[in-house]
Amino acid sequence: MSLKEMVDQLPGSLLAVIAAAVDPLEIAASLETRGFSNAVVHDRFGHRDTFSLADQLYAGVEFKPAAATAPDRNRPGGVHDLGRGLVFATPTLMFTGAAVALHSALAHSVLAWWTAPLALVCGWAFSQFVAYLGFSREAVAEPGGAAVVWGLLGALFSCICLGLLGEAVLGGSYLGVVFAAGACAFATAAAALVVDAQERLIAIMIMPGALASLVFITGEPFSLPPAFVVVLVAGSIGGTVVAALKHVPSLWWRLPAVTRTEAPAAARAFANGCCCGLFLSILVVLQPGAGDVANWGSHNWPAVAAYPMILSLGVMEWQVRSLRAGTRRALSSVFDLSRFPAVVQRKLGRATGIYLLVLLSLTVAVRALAYAHGVPVLTSLLVASTCLSVAFFLALVVTSYGRVDLVLPVWLAGLAVFGALRLFAVVAGRSWPAPDAQFALLIAASVAAVGLALTARRVVLDPVCHG
Repeated sequence: MSLKEMVDQLPGSLLAVIAAAVDPLEIAASLETRGFSNAVVHDRFGHRDTFSLADQLYAGVEFKPAAATAPDRNRPGGVHDLGRGLVFATPTLMFTGAAVALHSALAHSVLAWWTAPLALVCGWAFSQFVAYLGFSREAVAEPGGAAVVWGLLGALFSCICLGLLGEAVLGGSYLGVVFAAGACAFATAAAALVVDAQERLIAIMIMPGALASLVFITGEPFSLPPAFVVVLVAGSIGGTVVAALKHVPSLWWRLPAVTRTEAPAAARAFANGCCCGLFLSILVVLQPGAGDVANWGSHNWPAVAAYPMILSLGVMEWQVRSLRAGTRRALSSVFDLSRFPAVVQRKLGRATGIYLLVLLSLTVAVRALAYAHGVPVLTSLLVASTCLSVAFFLALVVTSYGRVDLVLPVWLAGLAVFGALRLFAVVAGRSWPAPDAQFALLIAASVAAVGLALTARRVVLDPVCHG
């Protein structure tokens, strides 16, 4: 095996140690601590032991001195996070423009109502799956690149199978299957790039499709042919996927998709993505006119009630980062642990309050713009979106401390409440007053927000979670 092939199978964090090593023994010690035993080295790379591999890496890898101190992984939030939030929000614009362009080019092939939910659920689930495996493998022997390929294959297979089932049972066209598969592939690939801190690369890749969609929807400063917009969006998706696959090991198919020890946590991450996608899908489907692609951009805006949530993604990450940095500092500076809960509880309340204030401001702005343009938007959906946004923020707080296992029961409880209310409405009929779908979502989102508030408080007040 060549030196390049061996380097491609090593995690980035280990390569940094190898490049900065001043002695082969330092590399050998690092290899052993990352799980590269003599047996693993012999089976995977063909070397007799760890020391012979260390000698070759020391001689072949270019020396790059490391910084005197490691970077602070718990930096507070800042303007940088607003830029990241903008990158995460832009795909909504890109895929909206693509949907409108497809309808303009192929009026007979309108996207079915189930297209967006399919893309949201599968895309969110597999992106969470890939992100978990990527972050968890940064400091271990298994390279994260293999997880990207398996995640993309799983995402495409699931989207195609579920899309064909939806087309057969609920109606629609094959175009919806392709659209959902493209959106799902983009979300999965983007998650892999986020693991590698390549948000700028994501922004570069989606810029052509996003700008084309914006110009096509608004008609300013000129009009674009629908086919041109579709091609640019497809190019943005393809470029993102190629960028995510850039560092995939040459023998990736020999690497397990998920190891036995990773499986439980990876399944929880996948389930968390499914629940988030389901909640957001319900919000999208209940928006008046969301399924009428022909009128998007005129009298209907797709998923207008979700706009405040989408626009607040940067602020959400800003406050979560600041909260984590603040609680970490509090753990090291507060010597009396009896005072620790009061300190971190204030920090949690401050972060949640700032996010809620920004969210409410965005909600008011979106409501005013919708009213000015004659776009129908239900007040109950806006309130439900606010509760759901707060729930997402608190869920991000909890998962940032590695406790996604505490988030799942709350999501499932909220979805169960929504399902029970809708079932009651169907069974009761006109005999009993029953909440409509919008009000049922509001109750379910409120249950999730309250449950996650209690969960976030429990996690933040536990000093063990800050280690």
